[in-house]
Amino acid sequence: MGKQTIIDFHAHLGDIFISAKNVIYKQGMHQSEDMPDPFKIREDRGFKGPFFEQGSDKALREFIDINHERCRVNSLENLQREMDENGVDYVCVLPIMPALSFEDYKVARMVEPRIIPFTCPDFRLGMDAGKKLVEDAENGAYALKLHPILYKTALDDPLTEEALKWWAKTGKPMTSHCGAGMYYYPEINSQYATPEFGDLTQLVQCAMRHPEITMVAAHCGGTAPGNIELLAELSRGLDNIYVDTSFRSHEDIELMIELFGPERVLFGTDYPFGSYKGQIEQVMIATEGNQEVRDLVFWKNANRLLNIM
Repeated sequence: MGKQTIIDFHAHLGDIFISAKNVIYKQGMHQSEDMPDPFKIREDRGFKGPFFEQGSDKALREFIDINHERCRVNSLENLQREMDENGVDYVCVLPIMPALSFEDYKVARMVEPRIIPFTCPDFRLGMDAGKKLVEDAENGAYALKLHPILYKTALDDPLTEEALKWWAKTGKPMTSHCGAGMYYYPEINSQYATPEFGDLTQLVQCAMRHPEITMVAAHCGGTAPGNIELLAELSRGLDNIYVDTSFRSHEDIELMIELFGPERVLFGTDYPFGSYKGQIEQVMIATEGNQEVRDLVFWKNANRLLNIM
């Protein structure tokens, strides 16, 4: 069998947090070996169970620390190495304002043609944010990224609704983060994030309001137990909802394929938070013996939505 074509639909480049460290083009960046890494521990469990001990303030802070540490070393050099070592053909990079913009990733694509830049709204522009998104689409943005938690702007907020009305004119897809989560220490998190805006029900309701936009639910609705089934039930009859495989076990991916159909499941890693090796392995196990489904998940579905190849 020849090389498996792979498109990662869900990744980031650089520091997406409010600190916005300028790391994309730095060389020789290495993650600290002294920090506990719940991402690695969970991956070693086959992407099963919670990321950290619930109710433990120490475990929560360690998880937040490693989120920011992984972003601190999220350079183009490191991303290229990961792609080369794991045979990844293209990577969709998802900006989050105000830390990173479409323009940042458009330049990165000039350096590394395997990068597929998405755009995101700059809500500092108010109701004009949507006009800027259309300009980005015309200038090479392949899709739209929403992160209502980090934007502190819900999917049903008038600003988001106005932006989506403009985005619908492009005919291009949108992906949104799903799953409530803490990104900063509890004493400051509310300044920079609104976890409840990640509730998967908000994405389903958004898809109902905008049937003309293809929407990809990141992490298949979030990694909490039962979210795959809940998302499938709530979105029954909606053909504009897709899902990605980031942070999911092969059992989860098999369930996603069963409930959503192989034509609506996209390979994603949420790099740098998820690695390539482990997540590729999970898809390989989930699709063992069925090359047609494997190709759909790894690249054909993404290519159909984005017209990359």
